[in-house]
Amino acid sequence: MTHDASPHPAPPAGSQPDPRSDAPLRRIAVGFGGDERSRDAVRLGAALARAAGARLDIVLIVTQDDPFTAVYPPVGSISGIVADQGAAWLREAEELVPADVDVTALVRRGASVAEGLIAAAEERGADLLVTGSGVGAGRITSHPAVEALVHSSPIPLALAPAGYTGTDGVTDVFAAVSGTSGRHQVVDAATDWADQLDAELVHVTLRAGESAPHPDAGAETRADTETDAAEQTPRAVVAVGRTLAQAVRRVDWPQGALLLMGSSRLAGRRRLFLGTVAARILSRLPIPMIVMPRHEHETDHTLETDHIAHAPGDAVTAPPAGTAR
Repeated sequence: MTHDASPHPAPPAGSQPDPRSDAPLRRIAVGFGGDERSRDAVRLGAALARAAGARLDIVLIVTQDDPFTAVYPPVGSISGIVADQGAAWLREAEELVPADVDVTALVRRGASVAEGLIAAAEERGADLLVTGSGVGAGRITSHPAVEALVHSSPIPLALAPAGYTGTDGVTDVFAAVSGTSGRHQVVDAATDWADQLDAELVHVTLRAGESAPHPDAGAETRADTETDAAEQTPRAVVAVGRTLAQAVRRVDWPQGALLLMGSSRLAGRRRLFLGTVAARILSRLPIPMIVMPRHEHETDHTLETDHIAHAPGDAVTAPPAGTAR
């Protein structure tokens, strides 16, 4: 484990073999601030890094002083106190990481926590930024840095639910998809993630506005996707509920699962934006959510709301998901 407070550190040398150059997860950055939400994030980052063979950066952001805002009461310079506290927090964070994961602890300055984390992730060449959402299973705890990240990050953002432990590793990758649209960004990304993480691939559609499961519930299907014979054929799952929250609760989410979602139509190109649909799902989701930025040439059919069906009477093809492998 390595500590590095320099502005442009060299990548650490570690015991893990490097992932192949086209792997979706080669380096993972985790924001840490010493609270329980941060510990959730470190556990998720460590679980992903271990499963992917990726390198892990734990980043502590110290916000820059505003020259127009005086400290009150006047206590003199507190930079030494902040540095000591930050070092203690990073040591605590490193203790949460398994010994076989290459991890570097970083201290960076930023105008805000969110800006500092994005800058650090881009500087390090991270493929994923991880933070604790503070939400899950109906619990909602807003945090300014998380709010900023879910509306501006240029790289995929992983949101660890409250109380995440990571003890089950990564067993399943769920892709939030539509039952009508073709293959798109989230499907492609989930396929690549499942391959690298050696996890089961599942396509999930959540249907709101229907009062009861379709009569076909109880039978599983395989998704109708254009895949080569050598590719993993995903399991298809549809969950139905009168509300979106009810549909989310009807899915049997394995403890080691992840859910990949696209961004809202409000997202700028190559940015992510957590819209109201995804936020409602997040508030009830017991597993981590990964929000993907909008691609440069992405159409509206590939975005967040594509996997939500509101019209009663649409065909339902599969029951809630089964357990992990």
